[in-house]
Amino acid sequence: MMEKIAINPTTLAAPVGPFDRAVRIGPWLFIAGTSALTHLAGDFFERPLAPTIEEQARQTFLNIKAVCEAAGYDLDHIFEIRYTLKRREDIRKVHAVIREFLPKRGFISSAYQGEMLREEMLIEIEANAYKA
Repeated sequence: MMEKIAINPTTLAAPVGPFDRAVRIGPWLFIAGTSALTHLAGDFFERPLAPTIEEQARQTFLNIKAVCEAAGYDLDHIFEIRYTLKRREDIRKVHAVIREFLPKRGFISSAYQGEMLREEMLIEIEANAYKA
């Protein structure tokens, strides 16, 4: 049986709920829903958020990168992302940011529109990575 290892980088804030930032099982890394708030400590509802979708998406990917690096992975190991957008009209802007962080193909993606936990929160991303 493969060991399940919790990943909670010290460069990021503690999770806001009863979960870990990521879990590694063998070569697989499963990254929890991540936002532009993940690196900030303090009360979830009082942490400052950048106003634009581009800024929030970039910070979210930087937070995902920090999780990957803490687990010994990099963004090239990501094979799947799932993201939820507050506003569907932001999808093209998010695609441009995804291309900045994941310029190579070789991953799958699903996008959803949904209500966020904070009014000014515009995006949340989950990711899975594999490293042989």
